[in-house]
Amino acid sequence: MKLFANLNLIVLALDHLITGLAGVFFPKRSAGLYRRLFGAQFPENSPLTSVLRPWGALGVFTGITGLLPVYDPNRYRPILYALVLLLALRIFIRLSYDAGTLVFFNLTAKRNYFHVYLVAQCAAIILLQLAYW
Repeated sequence: MKLFANLNLIVLALDHLITGLAGVFFPKRSAGLYRRLFGAQFPENSPLTSVLRPWGALGVFTGITGLLPVYDPNRYRPILYALVLLLALRIFIRLSYDAGTLVFFNLTAKRNYFHVYLVAQCAAIILLQLAYW
């Protein structure tokens, strides 16, 4: 169980680190990465890409912080609670997209629900980790 829980945290951290660093250092190019990973497409040369830099910095912070429980899950237990909260908010945000938002980002409902599933799965593994450690 610990190996599986740690693998979940490592994959979640790598996702945040890679997408975060891409957003900070290559915001316009990272829009293509986000399209492939998350299905959301930013309009060509959109000023929305300027949001990717601070969003990326938060992703880097989340990735680094999310690795701490791998080394000492008891000491960094509050980080696991914070990660569950973050993932719950991401699920809420994804589920609250209206039709106009999906059209604006050229995001299919199927792709959106797939990501809700992935995020919920990560949260469930962390909740199990909290319950059994």
